Amino acid sequence: MAIENVWIIDLNSGICIYDWYHESKEKTIDEQLVSGLLLAFRNFSSEAGLVDISAIEGLDRKLAYKTDDRFIIAAICHSKDYEPLINKTLLDILKMFRQKYEDILKDSTTDVSPFRTFDEVLVERLKGTVAARTVISTLSGAITSMVTIGLFFIAYYFLIGIIKSAIPNGGNIVGLIILLIGFIIAGFVGGLIAGERKFGIIASFVSVILIFVLFVAFFSREWETLTELVFNSILFFLLFSIMAFTGGLLGGYLKERRYFYPITELEAEETD
Repeated sequence: MAIENVWIIDLNSGICIYDWYHESKEKTIDEQLVSGLLLAFRNFSSEAGLVDISAIEGLDRKLAYKTDDRFIIAAICHSKDYEPLINKTLLDILKMFRQKYEDILKDSTTDVSPFRTFDEVLVERLKGTVAARTVISTLSGAITSMVTIGLFFIAYYFLIGIIKSAIPNGGNIVGLIILLIGFIIAGFVGGLIAGERKFGIIASFVSVILIFVLFVAFFSREWETLTELVFNSILFFLLFSIMAFTGGLLGGYLKERRYFYPITELEAEETD
């Protein structure tokens, strides 16, 4: 699950009118304690001019919250979660809450029992918003990246003759550009599967190492001297690495922007 707890606090009454916690967690946090904390912190932030603060950071979790004209919505989520993604999700949940209970919320109320039916809406909203970042996802990203690069090498092998015939003076450059584009795309796909920027770079590095060995074995016949072999090997390794790492960063960043880190991984670590 992407989020561990959710609270909605009515600014008019100062009480928590809705609280939800993941089914794997026991209810150990008093909702009115959370209400008092957030109201106090909101007032302090306003007085101190800290208007951009929207989270209280912990070691592996954080308490994120957003405020509108009537409510504060807060949630406990992974400390690595992308802040704009959290903010958008919280505001979406709050909007859905207000739409569902529009008639009840017209007047301030201390009866919170009608809001219990929001659990199903919340769970449905959070479905499909989590992506695992594990050794398996990184390995899958590396394998997919290698396969993608391999396809570009095959395309290069069959097309380079045609390219050189069509562009006698620039065929090799065009062929190199095709390979570089292949490394960017492969790195991007690998980073997307790996799930975050760090793992995207790792997946890209693994794929570059393995593919580069094949590249040198294939093209070293055209390098006549040891100097050419060393120089070209270093040059192409740097070029391929930069392209693959760039793609891995972009792919991992895109995944971070769209998917939460699973809280269940933290729970497993705590159990161990």
